[in-house]
Amino acid sequence: MNALTVPHIFSNLEYYKEHYLSILEHPEQYFTPVAHAYVQVWPLAKEQLYLGDLLQLWLGDKWVVNLEKQPLINTVLREKAKQVPEFDRYVYALLGSLLTGKNAAQAWSSHAGQSAELSVGSLFQYYCVFKSLARPQVQKSALNKAV
Repeated sequence: MNALTVPHIFSNLEYYKEHYLSILEHPEQYFTPVAHAYVQVWPLAKEQLYLGDLLQLWLGDKWVVNLEKQPLINTVLREKAKQVPEFDRYVYALLGSLLTGKNAAQAWSSHAGQSAELSVGSLFQYYCVFKSLARPQVQKSALNKAV
């Protein structure tokens, strides 16, 4: 099975939003690998993120970051033509260490249409949200065939 890419997902985001529930229900769709999408927190093992994981994290606003928060007065007075997306960056990879606290994330900027590296203060929150995702039940033999 070919892996999807983050740019591909965002170029077809409306399709994925429309088929979101179906993707979450069907393991063969849910467990579609996404290239360069993972969680790697030392000393734990690197974990692949799948299409269903990312859709849950992004569409549930759990791994969505707003780096360009504007003061309230600017938000109220902002011209419509100059609006900045409220949530612009969609995290798809986490890398860090529980020991040193050196953490980073890769995120897709929907406004700029490209990836960017972000500094992350604490991976614990992101990691806990990831581990709490509901994944469809699948037999290991079926998952190995899919991957």
